[in-house]
Formats: sequence, structure tokens, C-alpha cells
Amino acid sequence: MKKKIKFFIAVICIILTLNCFTPFSFDANTDIKQSESKKKIVGYLPDWSYSFYTTMNFNELTHLNIAFCNPDTTGQLSCYIPDKDFNDIVQKAHTNNVSVLASLGGAGGSQNYTELISSTEKINEFNKKILDFCKKYNLDGIDLDIEGEINSEFWNYYEEWCISLRKLCDENDLLLTNATAYWVSMHSSEKVFECFDFLNIMAYDNDVDPASHSSYDYALYCLDYFNNQRGIPKEKLVLGVPFYGRGYNEDGTLNWSSYIPFSKIIAQDSSYYQKDVFNGIVYNGAATISAKCDIAQNYGGIMIWEISQDAKGEYSLLTLISNKLRESNNIIGDIDGDGIITVGDCIYMIKYLHGAVAFTDIEYKNGDLNSDGIINIADLCMLKNSLI
Repeated sequence: MKKKIKFFIAVICIILTLNCFTPFSFDANTDIKQSESKKKIVGYLPDWSYSFYTTMNFNELTHLNIAFCNPDTTGQLSCYIPDKDFNDIVQKAHTNNVSVLASLGGAGGSQNYTELISSTEKINEFNKKILDFCKKYNLDGIDLDIEGEINSEFWNYYEEWCISLRKLCDENDLLLTNATAYWVSMHSSEKVFECFDFLNIMAYDNDVDPASHSSYDYALYCLDYFNNQRGIPKEKLVLGVPFYGRGYNEDGTLNWSSYIPFSKIIAQDSSYYQKDVFNGIVYNGAATISAKCDIAQNYGGIMIWEISQDAKGEYSLLTLISNKLRESNNIIGDIDGDGIITVGDCIYMIKYLHGAVAFTDIEYKNGDLNSDGIINIADLCMLKNSLI
């Protein structure tokens, strides 16, 4: 009991000392929103393989998109993840400062959207149901991935819907993002792209290239198109990479019926970790993923379709991506990894000094402000002074 009292007295002292210098809030979503300054690592988690969350390392992501949350004919959203697991996913993500978004659409779930946004009145009704869904699961935003079988009439209403959603998200402190590709972007105006906090560029499934559906050159081409031809700032472009491979037909065309997760390739032969072709299946191995991370350093980050296809342990591509991008995100003093130094980092260090939490290697490195290999009261004083 005495230790707890001393701990809370120390926390209060730090807060009182720094409150006049640093904005402070106990809002659970504050750290998550502040993480937007970092290179993004966006992972899509499909509802058909959602159980992957029980073994994944949430700390390797900045954003988790639940794929897919789609409406019935009345506009009520749902997905195939049971409520208990859905809430558990969100809780674990938030514990690791990961934003969770409901991804709407997908290649097979967009059939009801045209009617739901076909008038201003219907848009307002549908948006209210989207907001209710976000509140139900304590989500941090909405991701639009409208593609597949959507009919052409839908695009007549798309701009008005996006502008309306942007206003809704601003009013409720929610993110609004978009998964798009070169082949679907023609339907989006400049006003539409301005509505999104960032874009997840689907630089894969290229059916023109007879050698690779997701080559390094195709990644450069897609990013250049959105940046230079569509005028979207680099920091808003998140490069999409595949965690799967596709095969080709004898005539050199992409075989759309072939689809192999990276994990299955590694399970058959781990020596293919660094390679890009396995028995005629073309994918992105570690060397190509690493090279694409180097590209992403000049843009907004990396997006993954999809994380449940990743291999485990030393062959994890997600771990590779996290190590590459988080190195550039590293800020000495930013112990909790939210992208900025706040009083929250002081509190986190106090918890460590009192034995209430353990630090990861990165947290320890960021907490050792005087670089003497030990975290103690001297580092806490330096952190406090840097805030002041």
C-alpha cells in the first residue's frame, strides 16, 4: 500500500509540474490520434481469418483495418467477427496504441452501397448507422475500399458521400482513409481524395505485367501516379504490399484462381523467404519487402493485404516491416511510442522505475536519455526538463 501511495504521489507531482507547460488529457484515444505523425504500418485483418489476432504482435502495427464491415439493404453494418472477439481485438490494439478502423467494401461486399447513398437524405441515414457501429466497438475510424462488383451509378454519389463522411469524422474525432488503386482511382475526384487522412495504395494484382503482379517498379509507378498526376502529398500515400503470391497461365496472363499465402510458401520451403518466385507463384519475399520499405520512408508508410497470411517467427514479413519503419520513427524520450514526447512518457517512466511495467528494447533505448545504459531518476529529470 505504501508503494502505491508513493507511486501516485510521484505521478501527481509530475503532472502538477508539467501541466502548465504541456497539454494533458486522460482521454484513451489521445495517444492513438497522436501516432499519425509516424510512418504508418497498416494491416488488414479479414473477418474470415480473424483468429490470427490471438497470436499476432499488435505492437508491430500503427493501424488495424477490420475487413470487411458491410451493410445490409437497410444500412446496418456487420462482419463475421463475434462481438466478444471484436471487442478483444480493439482492446488489445488500443493497449498497443494501434488505431482500429472498420473497412467498408472489399471485392465481394459492395453490392448495397449504391442505393444507400443515392440521395442526401439516404446518405445522412446511412452515415448515422456507420457512426453507431464505430461507437459500438470503440473504433477509431472508417476505411473505404469500395470496389469489385459496384455498379457505375454508385460513382455519381460517391463524392457527396465522402464529403459528408469527412464532416462526420471531424465531428467525432475519427479517421477517414481509403484503399485505392490505379485502376479504380479514375472514379475519384480531387475533392474525394482531399477527404481522406491518407490513402492505402493497392500496388498489387497488376494483370498487365507478365513477370510479377506486385513488382518494385510497379510500386514506384503507382506512387508516382498518385503523387505527381493526382497531386496527393507523399505523406498521405501508404504503399500496399501483398502477403500472398499469384501464378500465371501459359499465355503469360495472371491466373486469378491461384492464390497462395506467404505463410504456406514458407511452410513448404523456408529458403524462399528472400525470393520472389516459388513453383511459378510470384510473391514479395523479404528482399523485395525490404526494398519497398526503403521507398515507403519517403512516403506515408506500408499497408499490408493481409496480415493473417504472414509467416511466424524469424520469417515474419510484418516483423521485417516494423523493424525497418520503426527505426525511422524512433524518438529519444518518446517512451510510449506515440510519435511525440508528452507528460505521458514521464508517467510511463515512473511506472517502470516503480516496477509496474517492463520496457521493450525500443522503449528502454528511448528512455535512456543520457545514454549510460541505465534508466534511473537522472533520465526522468532530463525528460522533465526537455518538456519544460
